[in-house]
Amino acid sequence: MAGCQTAVSNIVMSMIVVLTLMVITPLFKYIPNAILASVIISAVVSLIDIAAVKLLWKIDKFDFVACMGAFFGVIFVSV
Repeated sequence: MAGCQTAVSNIVMSMIVVLTLMVITPLFKYIPNAILASVIISAVVSLIDIAAVKLLWKIDKFDFVACMGAFFGVIFVSV
């Protein structure tokens, strides 16, 4: 909510976000796909939690297999 106190401030914030997306999104067509891919990859790398995967391996092997199946399915097939 970004510190909003009333519903009106949420409406204003959402209108600013929509306006920003309408103005900035067309500028992305000039950026090469390789640059956009590198930005996405660098953002996703921080989402991978190796410690949680190791904990799954120690606690429950079936959950670990399900986790790896989902991980490789998303990487090699599709979301």
